[in-house]
Amino acid sequence: SVRAKACNLVGNLCRNSPYFYPELKNHNLIPALIQCCADSDSSVRTFAVVATGNAGFHSSYLYPDLEAAVSVLEERLHDAVSGKMRANAAGALGNLVRNGGQLMRTVVHMRVIDSLLQVALNDKSLEARRISLFSLGNILKNELGRRAALKPELRLVTLLQAMAHSTTDNRIARNFKRIQRILGEQPAPQPPQPSQQQQQQQQQQQTQGGGG
Repeated sequence: SVRAKACNLVGNLCRNSPYFYPELKNHNLIPALIQCCADSDSSVRTFAVVATGNAGFHSSYLYPDLEAAVSVLEERLHDAVSGKMRANAAGALGNLVRNGGQLMRTVVHMRVIDSLLQVALNDKSLEARRISLFSLGNILKNELGRRAALKPELRLVTLLQAMAHSTTDNRIARNFKRIQRILGEQPAPQPPQPSQQQQQQQQQQQTQGGGG
């Protein structure tokens, strides 16, 4: 269809660089692209999801315009027919947090972490599982995303560790090791800093103690 070809064109324009990002913004093409992610035609949905992911891959320039895509892409993770669609949606969501955390509150609110985890653990498509795992790694680089993903009730690390130990797929094992590395690189929580008033009181005590 014409819509599918148009979405494919947008995806190709954004594939290799962010050069055309300003044009997409200036011509207000992103809302139509997001709408196409929920089109009744499966080919339109496929090309639109890929194009949406490409629009967020190279930089965060279009992130404000792409915020509305988060909920639509989360829905595509539950596509009952196409494993390729679920893989593309997982990759697109990973791209929307790849270049910064501007959309992380929306990602957390839309329960994207839960959905990606379920795909990574249970999907019939090996590629969807691989890409979901990689996108979870992108989310874990962000403090807000990490706090949401590491809530005890989600058991994310425990479940993924069990999966990684039982898999024979090298990419799944490699993507889990990447998650371990990301978590290991995060700084340890800093102790609370004393307030200015507390600092002044400490200084007064030190002065009084030294005066004797």
